[in-house]
Amino acid sequence: MWLVAAGFGIPAPFVASYLLRERTLPSFMGLFSMYGGGLFDRFSPEVFAVLLGVFTALCALEAYAGWLLWNGQQLGALITLALLPIEVMFWAGFAVPFPPLFAIARLGLLAAGWSALR
Repeated sequence: MWLVAAGFGIPAPFVASYLLRERTLPSFMGLFSMYGGGLFDRFSPEVFAVLLGVFTALCALEAYAGWLLWNGQQLGALITLALLPIEVMFWAGFAVPFPPLFAIARLGLLAAGWSALR
């Protein structure tokens, strides 16, 4: 959870700033546009930047849920389950490929460890 939250949440404000300044998305090492290619591509740079800001907040909540889970608290699992449908929408909107794979593993681990949470 922390890996996804940090890997996609930390760069998002910098990408939003670049997008508002340059009116185009930056590329990742010249390979592909960061957060580009998804359903949100049709929006204006201003709306896209706001969506990146909301995504950053979502990633921060995901990191908090991960911290709660690390401490064995069931609230972390509940937050994770509540955030998952919203995260899926953003993953599709920004065309990020790896988090859905991590989500499957996350759900399996939550199910396996549910009884250990307090």
